[in-house]
Amino acid sequence: MSSLRHPHPAADSIEHVSLPHPFAAGDGVDPDEDKPQEACGVFGIYSPEDAVAKLTYFGLFALQHRGQEAAGIATFDGKILHLHKNSGLVNQVFDEEILGTLPGRLAIGHTRYSTTGSSHQANAQPVMVETNRGPFALAHNGNLVNAYELRQELKTGVDPQTTTDSEMIALAIAEAVDQGQGWIAATTAALKRCQGAFSLTMATSTGVMGARDPNGIRPLVLGQLPDTKRYVLASETCALDIIGARFIRNVEPGELVWIDDAGVTSVQWSEPSRKLCVFEMIYFSRPDSVVDGETLY
Repeated sequence: MSSLRHPHPAADSIEHVSLPHPFAAGDGVDPDEDKPQEACGVFGIYSPEDAVAKLTYFGLFALQHRGQEAAGIATFDGKILHLHKNSGLVNQVFDEEILGTLPGRLAIGHTRYSTTGSSHQANAQPVMVETNRGPFALAHNGNLVNAYELRQELKTGVDPQTTTDSEMIALAIAEAVDQGQGWIAATTAALKRCQGAFSLTMATSTGVMGARDPNGIRPLVLGQLPDTKRYVLASETCALDIIGARFIRNVEPGELVWIDDAGVTSVQWSEPSRKLCVFEMIYFSRPDSVVDGETLY
């Protein structure tokens, strides 16, 4: 499987499969599963000095417990997007050779459980869409409750390539960008159209973004590599620890952070109403991760 370089939205780094209608009845996780499958792991890094794909690989490895169906990494090298994703564990999807095909100064990554959208290979993330500002990649942890309605509202005319609600978020952002808005304004406008749980890492050619829904249902933390303006976003602090990054703070509910050469810019795009899912403390998070100042253990 080869990486993509500035691909067309219809192109993918995975084999093409026949997909059911997006969000069709019966699609998604097996209803007979007796364990929650509402968690995924997301990661993002802005670090022009480092091999960002390798750091993302280690971050996803630390988040492997959050999703074991598929994994993916997207990197930006100038204006070129490189993307590799597939079904399987992180160490099955990536090796040294593949990581070497993913150059860049920034990256996002994802490890997946099915939430909305079945476990087809085509539903592996990050999701990539084209905009008039260039390609855009998104990784999503959570579940939208208005995904079908959002799809009906979109005017892009682009047929979905997956059956995930995550792609609807990416298409909503792309639509706002194509209407002339900048990345931050377009993303906040799109997020206001989304209902449900979403913790996101997003990549453009110039910066990395992270965002949480107004309730903060799924976690997202901000970290920093030593003595630099190299910043990291991750679902849990254990993904910071493995690459030697220092925990700074949680990304707040209803907050968007933009990371580039200037550092971290914060936008509070929605009034927060904290409602972290209790299953984060029972099933999803690693015992050595820190939530609200205390280890889950």
